[in-house]
Amino acid sequence: MRDYKEYTLLSAKGATGAGSNINVADFKHAVFSFATDGGSDAALTVKFAGAIDETAPTFTSAQSVTNMFDYIQVVDLEDGSTIDGDTGISVATADGYRLVETNINALTWLTAVVTARTQGEVTVKVRVYNNE
Repeated sequence: MRDYKEYTLLSAKGATGAGSNINVADFKHAVFSFATDGGSDAALTVKFAGAIDETAPTFTSAQSVTNMFDYIQVVDLEDGSTIDGDTGISVATADGYRLVETNINALTWLTAVVTARTQGEVTVKVRVYNNE
């Protein structure tokens, strides 16, 4: 049986900024669902970020020696293609619905960050789990 938890990181987020920080120290894998608002007008980018420090970083501030995190690569479950962490998932005056996964071995913190947006809203949920 899988040990898992589910979280909503971004809920109809209509602005730039980070979602909820979740502690994933007890998990190895994550699957994200990404969904825009259905209005066919979303123009935004979402990146996934992780950190290994004991204290959660401020994901909306610049990376530094005292605020260490990085954008992490995800894999599209539709076709197995990788999406570079620094690129993220982008939609341009459209809707987007994706399932992506990532390996979170040794990460302590995980979130989703809207880094660019001109219109539309996005919801990102995550299931973190172990195969045990």
